[in-house]
Amino acid sequence: MNEHLSNREEDLVFVALCDRFLSTTSAHRTMTRGELQQATRLDAEALEETLKSLRGPDAHDDSYVAFEGNRVILGPVWREKCRALARDPALR
Repeated sequence: MNEHLSNREEDLVFVALCDRFLSTTSAHRTMTRGELQQATRLDAEALEETLKSLRGPDAHDDSYVAFEGNRVILGPVWREKCRALARDPALR
C-alpha cells in the first residue's frame, strides 16, 4: 500500500473519529456524517469530498475510513494509529 499523505480536512476527520473511537462515554465508536460534520466544522460538500478521497480512486479502500450503514468508522490503518496515540499521547 502506498503511504497516504493527509491534508487538513483529513486530519480533522481522523481526530474526530479517533476521539470517538477512544471515548468511554459514547455508546458508538462510530459517527454519523452529521456528527462528523459538526465535530470537524467542515461543510457537507467538503466532508463528502474528504471521505471520498480517503476511500481511494475506486471508492472501496477501507484502510482509513469505512462505512457501517450510515455511520463512518476508522479503517484499520487509522485505527492502529489511533491506538498508538492512546498509548503515547506525546505523539499527538
